[in-house]
Amino acid sequence: MQRPPYSLIFERNLGAITHAGQTELKDSCVAVVGLGGIGGIAFELLTRAGIGNLILIDKDRFEPSNLNRQILSSMKSLGKKKADIAMVKGKDINPEVRIKAYSSELNEKNANMLKDADVVVDGLDNPVSRVILSRAARKYGVPYVFGAAEYLKGISTVFMPRGKGYEDIFARPAKGKELDSGLKAKLSSYRACQSVLGPVPNMIGCFEAMQAMNLILGKRVVKYPEFMHVDMNEKKQIWIGRI
Repeated sequence: MQRPPYSLIFERNLGAITHAGQTELKDSCVAVVGLGGIGGIAFELLTRAGIGNLILIDKDRFEPSNLNRQILSSMKSLGKKKADIAMVKGKDINPEVRIKAYSSELNEKNANMLKDADVVVDGLDNPVSRVILSRAARKYGVPYVFGAAEYLKGISTVFMPRGKGYEDIFARPAKGKELDSGLKAKLSSYRACQSVLGPVPNMIGCFEAMQAMNLILGKRVVKYPEFMHVDMNEKKQIWIGRI
């Protein structure tokens, strides 16, 4: 089959957004850092929305424990680099998308990979990388779309480049300090989630993708001090409020 043009691939977006809005998405650049349960679905939905430029960062390879929730994982992807799989998937959805994929961990030395992004999307699962991402977003004046999930719960918000950010709100001990080996060790000692049911991180990733698009389109976003909350054990399962 002949490759369809961009306009045909994304024609069903029109009405929900304008032609001008679709052009804004095509001209924009979004960085997705972490391509697991949250970041994988965020990346795919941003690609399917017609984002024209993507920066993808993830050092990991797919493993069997990813299969319960990570939309990019499959038996065929096991053992392969997440960034490489995402690159192929993105091009398969939209051949015109421009993707820079890095199979490396975000760190202080390579955080300049984010300088061309209009929005950064958090698909991470550890506080060290989140501190680095948050600081880089502030440095380059880029909104930081934050999200996290565990068990049957999840939260998400947008931290703007000015005002309180990730380190303030979650009382990270590295705030205002150099992120040296001692602080990295302390941050790494924080409990990591070992249990999550697939729909929850995917819900958070879907919300993050929409937040990123709304930022680009100049529409309302849920930003700090508001958070989107998901708790599938509660009577009110989804709501917007403070933490």
